[in-house]
Amino acid sequence: MRSLTFLSFSTTAPTGKKGGSGRNSEKRRERSKVAARCRRSKESEIFSELAEFLPLPENTRNALDKASVMRLILSDLKLRHMMQR
Repeated sequence: MRSLTFLSFSTTAPTGKKGGSGRNSEKRRERSKVAARCRRSKESEIFSELAEFLPLPENTRNALDKASVMRLILSDLKLRHMMQR
């Protein structure tokens, strides 16, 4: 059985500064886009890893959306917990 890998996501609070030059604003916007893309990529990796633990055929697992993966993983965990009692 595979082990779960936990990733940490760092967030920074907004500085509250407004305005500034258009060039800095564009750079900040681009960095924000790259950071969001990176977060989404990590999130997708985590959901794919979670889906691998589901007792379903691979083609079915690959077709699941994120909400379905979460719902099925939670149901599986609850069922396993109940069976251990």
